[in-house]
Amino acid sequence: MSSHKRKRSSSVFSSGSRSSQPSHHLPDDTINPLSHSEGTIKQLRTAGLTADDLLPSNYIPDFPHRPIRPSHQQQHQADDGDDYEDKDDHDHGNGPGSDEARTDSARKARQRRQFRDAQDKQLGFLTNVILRALEEGDIPRAKRAFGLVRRSRVRGRPVDLRKNALWSLGAEILMRAGEVRSRSVLPGEEAGPRASSAGGPREGPALDDDDGGSGGGRGGAAAKTRRRRWGSAANMPRLRAYLESLVRQYPYNRLHPDSISDLDFHPVLFSCEFYDAWAEHRLALERLAEESEAWSDGDLDVVPEMDMQDYYNNDDDDDDTRADGRYDRGENLTGRERRLRQAKADLGLRALSAMRDVAARMDGLLEKSPYSRSAELLRLRGMVALYIGDLSVPPSPRTADEDEEGSRVRGLEQDKARAFFVRMVKSGGHSDACTERWLRDGDASEDDYGADDDDDDFQGSQWGGLPVFSSMPMR
Repeated sequence: MSSHKRKRSSSVFSSGSRSSQPSHHLPDDTINPLSHSEGTIKQLRTAGLTADDLLPSNYIPDFPHRPIRPSHQQQHQADDGDDYEDKDDHDHGNGPGSDEARTDSARKARQRRQFRDAQDKQLGFLTNVILRALEEGDIPRAKRAFGLVRRSRVRGRPVDLRKNALWSLGAEILMRAGEVRSRSVLPGEEAGPRASSAGGPREGPALDDDDGGSGGGRGGAAAKTRRRRWGSAANMPRLRAYLESLVRQYPYNRLHPDSISDLDFHPVLFSCEFYDAWAEHRLALERLAEESEAWSDGDLDVVPEMDMQDYYNNDDDDDDTRADGRYDRGENLTGRERRLRQAKADLGLRALSAMRDVAARMDGLLEKSPYSRSAELLRLRGMVALYIGDLSVPPSPRTADEDEEGSRVRGLEQDKARAFFVRMVKSGGHSDACTERWLRDGDASEDDYGADDDDDDFQGSQWGGLPVFSSMPMR
C-alpha cells in the first residue's frame, strides 16, 4: 500500500516537473530536485518559473511587496545565461536553451538602448533649438523651448536639469529675458558677443575666459567703446529664485559626491550676484562720467559734506583721526569735482553694501561641511574679499588720512583673500599662474597687471589677471 502511494506521488511530481519544463537546467529524468510540494509547483507554473529557478524572494528584499526592478531582471537573466552556458558546455554543449536566453537578453538590452537614444534625441533637438535661439538673441523662442524641456518626462519622471547642463541654459534665459539684439555694454571693450578675461591694460576683471582683453586708453574713441554685460540687473531676483530652487531640489549627497548638487549651484549664485554688483558699478561710473559733462554751474553751488565712515569697518572706532568720519577735502576743489567725487562715493558704497551681504552669506556657508572644502567657493570668497578691499578705498582726490585708512582696510581684505586662496589650494583647487603670482608677490601693482590703483573708475583692475567669474553659467 505504501509503495503504491509513493508511486502515485512520484507520478504526480513527475508530471508537474515535466509541465514546468526544467530541461534547460537539469537532465530530463530529474524529478522534482528541490522537493517542492504540488501546490508550490502550481504557483511556480503560474508565475512562469521552473522548479529549479531562483525565486525572486531570494534576491529582492521584501518581495512581493517590492517590485522586480529591471536591473535585477537583467542581472538574474545574465546569471542564468551563464549557468546555462556552463552546464550545457559541460554536459551537452551549447543547447537551444542557452541561445534563447542570450537572444532574449540581447533583445531587451537593445530595446532599452533604443529608448535612451530616442529620449536623448528628443532632448538633444530641444537643446539645439535653445542654443541657436540664445546665439541669435531670440530669448522668447529659447524660453518656449526650455519650457518644453521642463514639461518633458523620461521614463515617467521629470527631466533632470543636471543632464547636459540644462540648468545653465535656464539660468541664461532668465538673466537675458527682455534683451534686445544689442546688449548693454561695459566701458573699455569693443562690442562683441563675448567678453575677455585676460584683463587688458587698464581693464577690470573680465567676463569670460576665452578671448584676450583689448587694451587702450580712456580718451578719444576708446572712451566711447564699451564691453557687453551679461543679462540685466532687473532679472537678478528671478535668477536668484531659480538657483535657490535648484539648491533645494538637488542637495549634496555624500553617497554620490561627484553628482551635480547645491555644492555646484551655490558658487553660481554668489558669482552671479558678485558679477551683477561689479557690472552695475562699472556701468554707473561710465554714465556718471557722461552726465557730469553736461552739469551746469548752477547745479554745483552747494555740495553737502559726505560721511566716509561707511567705507571702513565700524569696529575700528578707536582711531582719533576719524572719530566723526569726516575729513578735510581741501579748499581747492571746484564744485564739479566735489559733486563728482560724492557721486562716485555713493556708487561705491552701494556696491560695497551688496558685496558685504554676499560675503556674509558666503562666510555662513563656509562654516559648514562639505562647503568648507569647496575649492570653488573658497576661490570665489577670496575674489569677493579683493573687490571689497578695492571698494573700501574712497574715490580720489583723497586726503592723507583717507588714503592711509583706505589702504589699511584694503590690506586687511587682501590678507583674507590670501587665506582663502591658501585654503583653496589645500582643498585640491587649481591654482593658476596669476593666483600663484599674487600669493607670492602680495598685492598687485601697476607693474604686475598694467593698472593703477588710483584709477577709481576701474576699481578691481589690480586683480584683473585672476579668474573672477568662472562659476557663472555664461557661454
